[in-house]
This record gives sequence, structure tokens and C-alpha cells, in this order.
Amino acid sequence: MIDRRAPVLTHSWLGSLYRSGDQELIGSIELDPAIRPPRDNGDRDAEVLLEVGAIEPGPELDAHLDACAARIRRALDRLPDLKRYALDHAPPGWVQYYAAQPGLPLVDRLFLEGFQVSRQLLVSLDFDFGDLDLLVVRLDPAGNGEAVFLQA
Repeated sequence: MIDRRAPVLTHSWLGSLYRSGDQELIGSIELDPAIRPPRDNGDRDAEVLLEVGAIEPGPELDAHLDACAARIRRALDRLPDLKRYALDHAPPGWVQYYAAQPGLPLVDRLFLEGFQVSRQLLVSLDFDFGDLDLLVVRLDPAGNGEAVFLQA
């Protein structure tokens, strides 16, 4: 359960972060429209879910959050390549079905919904594509695409 009455802490780039269970913090960052178009309602937010374990606020958590922010920034810098990786490695039937749908090219329909960062600083990008599922791209420690899968 997320308690949004008061943030656990506020990070200089990640903003206000709230508890999401015992081991995670959740928040959102605003994305520049040059990186990703705003939502239909104009909001520019992307959810950020950070696995922090049992670390309490203090220098160790601050260092972990700085590292999480750096990993997310690096993924944003590589977003076009990561979207292409997502399509190149997504389930084939999924790609064929959605690529055949009318509208923008599928790569342009991948909407960056949010990020997940594990305790080990492994990043996953969650893409909405207009369905109930998300297309998730998990990155390796170097920030390259490692796996693509659908998540309900």
C-alpha cells in the first residue's frame, strides 16, 4: 500500500518519494516532451518504482537514489535505441499484431509509462501501447537491452 500523505524523502532529481510496501519507494519524474510526448491530459509524469530494501533515510539511501537516478537518465539518453530493441525482441506474434494496426508506426506508439530499478540497480522500462498490458524492457548492468516481455 502506498502512503502518499507525506513523502519519505525528496530527492533532487527524482522528487518526492513515498513508501510502496516495506522494500520500495515510488514517485514520478516529469519528462521533457522532446523525450516523450505528454499524456492525453497533458501530464508529463513517468512512474518510478525503486527497490531500496530495508535502507532507512540517510547517506546510504541517498547514494542508492543518486545511482538509481543516474541509471534512469542513462536509459532516457538511449530511449530511441531501447524502443527499437523492444520491438526487435518482443514476442513475434505481438509485434505482428500491433504493427498491423492502423495509426502511427509501432515504435511511435510505445509510450514510456515508467521505470523500475532493482536493489542491484538493474533498470526496467515499462511501455504502454494502448492495451491493458505493458511491454517491459529489462536492461543489463551496462544499460543495454537484456530481455523483453509482456506484463499484465
